[in-house]
Amino acid sequence: MSDPSGDRLVICLDLRHELADVMDPPALEQRFRDAMREAHVRSADVSRVLVIDTAVALVAHHAAYERLCSKSLVSTVLCLAVGPAPGPDEHVLSLPAQLRPPMAATLWIGDVRGIGWRPGQGRSLALTDTDLAADDIAGLEPLIELLQVAEVFDETVSTLGELPSAVASPALRLLVHEVPEEDLMRAQLQALDSCTSPPDDLRSGPAPGGALGVLAGYTEPEDLSVADCLPESSLLRQAHWRSVQGLSEADDGLNRLAGWRGFLGLDDPADEVVEALRGAGHALADYRDSIEQTFEWVDGRAGLNADGRDHLTQMGVQLPHVPGTRPDEVGAELRRQVMVRLERRRPLPEIVSWLRDFAGRAVPTGSAAQIERLHRICPDPLLDTLVEPPPSSGGATIVRPTLWGAAAALLAASGPLGAWGTALALVLLAAGAVRTAGSVRRMSPTVVAALAGAWAVGSAAGLALHAAGVPAWADAPLLVLALLAVAQSARALWTAAVRDWRAATCLSEAVTATENLGEVLDQGVLGHWLLADARAGASDQAKALAHLVQTVCDTLAEFAEQLGRRARPAWNAGPRGGERTGGSGRRGGSTFAVEYIGQAGQALQATLGGDMDDLVAEVLSPYWHVVLRDPSSAASLPVVARTDELVHEYQRQLSRVGTTPPPPFARVPAGRPDPATLVGVDLTRIVDVLLPDSRGDALQLCSPDQLRMLDRAPAAAHSFGFVPQAVQGAFWQAVEDQSGAGRGGDDGSGGEGVQAGARSSAHTPASVTVRLPEIVWTGSGRFAGLLRLVPLSVGAVRSVWPEETDGAGTARETASPPSASRTPGETG
Repeated sequence: MSDPSGDRLVICLDLRHELADVMDPPALEQRFRDAMREAHVRSADVSRVLVIDTAVALVAHHAAYERLCSKSLVSTVLCLAVGPAPGPDEHVLSLPAQLRPPMAATLWIGDVRGIGWRPGQGRSLALTDTDLAADDIAGLEPLIELLQVAEVFDETVSTLGELPSAVASPALRLLVHEVPEEDLMRAQLQALDSCTSPPDDLRSGPAPGGALGVLAGYTEPEDLSVADCLPESSLLRQAHWRSVQGLSEADDGLNRLAGWRGFLGLDDPADEVVEALRGAGHALADYRDSIEQTFEWVDGRAGLNADGRDHLTQMGVQLPHVPGTRPDEVGAELRRQVMVRLERRRPLPEIVSWLRDFAGRAVPTGSAAQIERLHRICPDPLLDTLVEPPPSSGGATIVRPTLWGAAAALLAASGPLGAWGTALALVLLAAGAVRTAGSVRRMSPTVVAALAGAWAVGSAAGLALHAAGVPAWADAPLLVLALLAVAQSARALWTAAVRDWRAATCLSEAVTATENLGEVLDQGVLGHWLLADARAGASDQAKALAHLVQTVCDTLAEFAEQLGRRARPAWNAGPRGGERTGGSGRRGGSTFAVEYIGQAGQALQATLGGDMDDLVAEVLSPYWHVVLRDPSSAASLPVVARTDELVHEYQRQLSRVGTTPPPPFARVPAGRPDPATLVGVDLTRIVDVLLPDSRGDALQLCSPDQLRMLDRAPAAAHSFGFVPQAVQGAFWQAVEDQSGAGRGGDDGSGGEGVQAGARSSAHTPASVTVRLPEIVWTGSGRFAGLLRLVPLSVGAVRSVWPEETDGAGTARETASPPSASRTPGETG
């Protein structure tokens, strides 16, 4: 067992089961090393040995004690002899001669059930009753754990060395800073539930930053643009600019066609525009087909292969490295994200949800999936329209032409020509309409009717003005204005026809399609080709980690169900009639000398929850590099077996030493709360045990008949208390508050009490005057209480040498040679 001081171990050997190991030097040394490994230390003082044996077999094991006492690593041996003394009368305890001071001492426990007795007390013994047998070692588990605390071990050996034969019968009053087993199960179930149950608002968490954000599509790569991947010299970029140039030439041709030059041109001005539109259509089709072929050839849905990279190189596409996207870098960041969430005590289902969400966002869809989008952006009918533009409709927007036509007829009729002016306006308007339509047969009836109507209305109004009389000076201006109005009417009709033809050629849709194709190409470069390998690998890594975490979560949930089934009978079972309650729980082998005084509060629940998260991290620790290097191996890893192993190891630790010591897999063992904080220890209970009025309640570990073997004089017993060092200050304050001025004085035990703080007077408040036993301040925060050592009476102990035993290891009736002190390591 590990002592919290870090470098001092008390090695516990049970001769009932480990006699062969003790007698074999290599096996014994390996036993020491195993104890260090169990304590998770690489270097330690292992000179303290606690030996568990039966009183009957003590003499027969003399060779084992000689082996231990002669071992250079061992400086002190404390023997815990259990059971009644052998022999016909059972009133003489025979010990191997090696068990003598200063190297060895013995605690004899005649009956683990104990009796209520104090030194100097005659009769009126308190008899106890438990389910244990007199020599059942299970009843001594708390005492064995206590003696494995280095400070208590040293004080016990030192005190026994002052007693005759260094043998005593212990009386114990032990407070264990732990919660009852039922409460511990409840706290464990709550910790497991918070770890394995999804929260009400299951969320994947905020978007990751850095390289993970780039791979998941939340952000664009920093300091990297499309121009770095798709330079102007690339074939795809050149195809883009050819399409843009062709469409621009067609647009310029239509703009020229809509002007006076196009209207007054002698040749057919639309031929030039038609050729430009056909060239633009072919360029746009080549651009779309180039993107489509590249998308289909390269894809990148499962990463880029050699053929795909060669094709991109031929197309002039460059794929520079994006910082942070190498597989090892992505794996390290995924691991960090998982560990951060574990440190923040996030439930495992939430971590799984985040990993799966990231994997879904990061997985490349492949550029081939964008081909249909290319055809939606630039459909074949659009290309056909550009290559074979429809003829002009002859003008459909006739509002402005008809207004100008009416004005021209009005001015011409009201001028000096009169009716001849109306005829001239009609001829000019008809010529403009024919020029717009290209021939008489292509003239739109709607346009003809609208112009004729406007001419008729304007002519009627003009003739009326002419009849009314127009000044002579206005004749020339009216004629000029009439000609200008006719020209504007024809120009408006021509412009409307060109505009309608522009719409029919879908030139603006082609410009938009070119821009959208460029955007799709840019997305393909950055989203599919540049990060294809990194995204595919990151998605596989995240899926593998999600599988591992989900497996751990399912295993812990299954264990929680099993624990719940075991806990319910314990919760429903009440105490037996006459059995003391008081927090002792249902831990195996508990006696009335042991009391569990902790409470399951928020601190314990938070600590157990942290243990679960640390356990998950420990389960995953050996698999990080395996999964991140080869995600396909996740399904074959023994995650369930490792989780079960660690969970059951953790359960054994909780059952054996409680919650105070950190588990072996704790990531920050130094940050574990002290017992007073962890289980809510009430310091007044500790003070009560050590005050004079309560010290007599210690349970003497012998039977009523064995009491005759003890020195029952009040002055013969030696007592000392043990209190965790972590609560020293609070302990003295509790003593001061609880003792009062009238509580001091002799406790009737023959001077076993001493002035408070005699062992550490520098830290004792001056106002504390109550008499307390010597107090040992322990690094272990799990135990507090009182240990009283009552020596055996004269003649109740026999020291036996090997030559005094018969073949069966039974002591013969011969005189014992005088004891002699030895230095550590000397052979007995």
